[in-house]
Formats: sequence, C-alpha cells, structure tokens
Amino acid sequence: MQYQTFPGVRGGSKSEEKLIALRLPELTNKRFLDIGCNEGFFCGYALFDGAKEVVGIDYSQEAISRAKLRFPQAQFHCQSWETLPEGKFDVITFLSAIHYADDQEALIHRLMEQLTPDGVLVLELSIAPGGKDDFIQVKRAIDERLFPTRIKLASMLQNYAWKVTGHSVNQDGDPLQRYVVHIRHYRPYAYLLLGKPGTGKTTITRRLFAENNVKNISGDQHYYRIMQKKLSCHPAIQAILDEKNNGESVNYGEVTNQICQANLLDELVKFWIDQADFTDFALDTYLPEREHAKVAQLFYDAGYFPIQLSWSQAESLGTPAKRPSKAEAYRNFLLEQPLADDAKVAQVTSLIDSQWLGRLRWHLDSPAKNQLLGTNNKLRISGWAGWVDDTNQPLSLLVQVGLEQHQVPFSRQRPDVAQSLFPMGQYPSLFWEQHQCGFAGYIPLPDDNTPIILSLLCDEQVIPLALINWQEAKSVSLSKEVQAIKSKSLLLGLKGKVTQKLNRVLKSS
Repeated sequence: MQYQTFPGVRGGSKSEEKLIALRLPELTNKRFLDIGCNEGFFCGYALFDGAKEVVGIDYSQEAISRAKLRFPQAQFHCQSWETLPEGKFDVITFLSAIHYADDQEALIHRLMEQLTPDGVLVLELSIAPGGKDDFIQVKRAIDERLFPTRIKLASMLQNYAWKVTGHSVNQDGDPLQRYVVHIRHYRPYAYLLLGKPGTGKTTITRRLFAENNVKNISGDQHYYRIMQKKLSCHPAIQAILDEKNNGESVNYGEVTNQICQANLLDELVKFWIDQADFTDFALDTYLPEREHAKVAQLFYDAGYFPIQLSWSQAESLGTPAKRPSKAEAYRNFLLEQPLADDAKVAQVTSLIDSQWLGRLRWHLDSPAKNQLLGTNNKLRISGWAGWVDDTNQPLSLLVQVGLEQHQVPFSRQRPDVAQSLFPMGQYPSLFWEQHQCGFAGYIPLPDDNTPIILSLLCDEQVIPLALINWQEAKSVSLSKEVQAIKSKSLLLGLKGKVTQKLNRVLKSS
C-alpha cells in the first residue's frame, strides 16, 4: 500500500506533519542517510535543503524503484540495516522501525558509529509505559513488538547526548504515542569562566563545580605550578613565566595577555586540554574578551562541548527555526520536482454504481491515485471491502486486463478496518465475523496502456469497483479541468460496458 504521502498521493503516513515533528537540522553541504527510506520523502527533503550527498536504504524493491523515479539525484539501495552504506554521515534518520530489530540497543550503537563527530541520529519510536529498565511487549493491529520504557531508552542511550524533542505523528491504529529523539556523540563539557579578575569566577567554580566533583582548572594555580616546574608546558610559555618569576607577586592577567600577544594561545589551550584528560571540567582563568570565541572553538575542535558562562546579562536563546513554513516550501518544491522521463503514475476512477453505495464499503490501498509505477512491471493490488447491510456472502476480487483476468482472494484479516468502521464492535453483518475482508496480490502489467478494471465477485454477480490506467508523469501537470474532461470521457466509454464484458468473460472461462 502507499505509505508516504506526496502532493496528490495520499499514504498511510502523514509525511509533511512528520517532517515538522522531526525538527531536522540544517542539511546544507551535509551527508544524509535515511534508513527505511520507503519512497524517499525525507531524502527528497534533504536534496531540497542542500545536502551534498543523500542516501536512502530500504528492503522493499518496489519502494526503492519508486524513490529512484522521484529523486534520481539521490542514491537508493535495496538492502536492510544489516549492511549500512560506507562512510560517516552528518544526519541519519531512522523512523518507526527500530521495534523490528532483534537487538535494538546494538543497532543504535552501530548507527552511532556511522555518525560524524558532530552528527545527529534522528530516531522516531514509541515509548511504552512502565517504571522499569525493560522492554514491554505491545500488541498492535498486525503483530506484537517490543517497545522500550523511558527508563530503558535512557539506559540504551546513557553513553550519548540525547533529548526527546517531542511527539511525532501517530498513524491510525498506533497503540502507543510516537516520539522523536535526537542523539549525538557525547562531548565532555568545558565550562568556561573567562571574565576579568575579581568578578567571582573562583567562588562560582568552587560552589558549582568543585563541590560536585567536576574537575577545576585554575589558570592562576597552573601558572604557579609551571613556574615551580611541577607541570610541563610549551617552552615559549615556560620562558614567559620564568621571566616573571623574580620573587615578586606575579600579575597572571598580564601573563595571559603576553601569551596571546606572542600567538601562543593555541599552545595554552593544548596545555589545558592535557590537564582535562577528556572529562568534564571548569576553566577558571582570565582571557581577553576578543579571544573568547577562538578558545571556545579550539575546545570544540578538540571534542569538547564548550559552555561559556556569563553572569552580567542573560544570553538570548535565539529564534526557533520555522519548521512549518519550511515544510510548506518543501511541499511546493515537490510539486515542481520533475520525475524521471519514463515515470508513470496511476489514475484511479471509481466505477461503483449508486445501488451499492448503501450496501458496501470498500477502499483501494494500492495503487493510490497518482502513485508511481515501479520498474518491476508488477502491480500490487490491495485493499478491503465488506457488506454494511445484513448481507453475509463472501467476496473476492476480479482484476480484468484486456481479455485476461486474475482473481485475488480475500485472504487477509484487517482488524484496523473493522475497528475503524465499527468501534463498538456492533457489526451490521455476520460477514465481518465469518469472512476476511482484506485482499492483496500482484499482477503482471501489460506492455501497452490497457486499462485495468477491478470488480467484486459475489456468487456469480459482478460489481465493478474501479478503473486503473497509467499515464506519463509529466502529463499529470495538466490542469484539473483537462484531467476531468479526459477522465469523464474515458469513464463514459467504459462504465456502461464493464459489467457486460466481465460477465461474457466469466461465462466463457
């Protein structure tokens, strides 16, 4: 069935709403990987947002073939997450699929290994209720799967920097709320207190950090220990301190200014990094304000997360990115995005006669209107149908392609459909208790553009449902008025003859 939603193609997932909920970072000049990419909606967004390389993987050959037609600029591979693409990625998305993994925690670790040091894994998953570090088995409409509690999620991610950014978009039948989690490589914190002497740096460091077992690097104390030859540093810095060590009180602020003027600040930061030993630490020292940004960047480049503390005024948190407007811009981009020259899309026209509207309910999941035709020359037909009056007769599906016919049996349970139609369990017919309402199967596509007619079979009665034909994707941009005229003329030419033609075929078979 159609999963992702594109302009004009409705799927089971509300893709644009999910895009907003994911809160993806800026993707300009980044490598992007989508695991379980389906038809490539989020890969297309990465292209739209300026990613330099976009890769999508999915185990469905049909989904990958459609993705290649939609976004030929991206790379798509039909494979599972057991084999990940080579190289590091700046952004990896893994959406509503981790519950299919045999070892969810091990898979997260493998994905984190594929991230660049500054990268982010955007994980969408459901979180089960519970107060234990455990997975909870949850019954869904189609199966039973294990979902982590919040405590289990924290346990799996304890070695990373992570945040639950909010709710994601649920789909029909979801038993649990979906959430979005951003996961990054952990960086030790470098708390930078770099103000002028006498502004309270040492007291703040003592109360906030030393009393909480966070390592403290005091600029003054380390300068003193260097002069006492108890710590080693760059020879040029040692020479400056030796010159100041004349038995009088040393102005360490002047020492720092002299180190900066001698272009030795990089060496001083390397000395502090050696002392920190890649753990959280607080740096209590004076630095000229013009050097603050440079020092923070040097610590960041060395793998730390620098936090510059300032208590003279509050820092602005900035304006959040306007994700809804960006999603709208992406939708407009998709509307203008040209598909491959050989891409074809489905046109679906209802043939159901009004006499059946009050007796039957049905839905065609696949193909959806404007759904792309894959490159495997096979068409998946799936959906459901059932009686909503007191009729209790089994149904099957007849697929008519020219003079050839294919029968698709009703062989699937669809508890999601029954629950949606009859939430109180009050079925109007024994059909829903005694027969299956779902159908699914593949049929070979004809070489030409022969229309496909779908009908329900009940005993020997034929009930036409829908007409399916294909057209070049580039012609879909025709105005709605022109499309309506074409569809109407085709329908008038076929609808009156459908039942007679099918009955003749049935009698002759």
